Amino acid sequence: MYTHPGNRPRFLSLMAIKFPLNAKLSAMHRITGLMLIVSLLGYLALAHLIIIHPTVSLTSVQNHCIVNCLNSVFWSTLAFHWLSGLRHLLAEHFTTPNSYQLINSAKVSYSLLATWLIISIAIIYQAWY
Repeated sequence: MYTHPGNRPRFLSLMAIKFPLNAKLSAMHRITGLMLIVSLLGYLALAHLIIIHPTVSLTSVQNHCIVNCLNSVFWSTLAFHWLSGLRHLLAEHFTTPNSYQLINSAKVSYSLLATWLIISIAIIYQAWY
């Protein structure tokens, strides 16, 4: 029977690892990209419903809760994806140590999150009220 040499863990719990904020933002950038694709599939399904069924029109489903959820998720996801993508592009463009450290600083990361939160609140308010 095989036994692993040393005291290395056999199960690596990702919740036990403390990732830096920049790593979390990078992961969220990828996750929001996937959420955008899923949202676009939802919009295609809505367009298919409107085109195929003659009784369903865009004005009849405009205030439906599924459409409001789809709009809220899509636009707030797009806002975060663009903001974090802009931050990634700036970090790749400005490679001097001072500007790179400024772009990847915690202040810029928290201001990105604060800006996204304000935009998301405005989007949710616009979609639901």
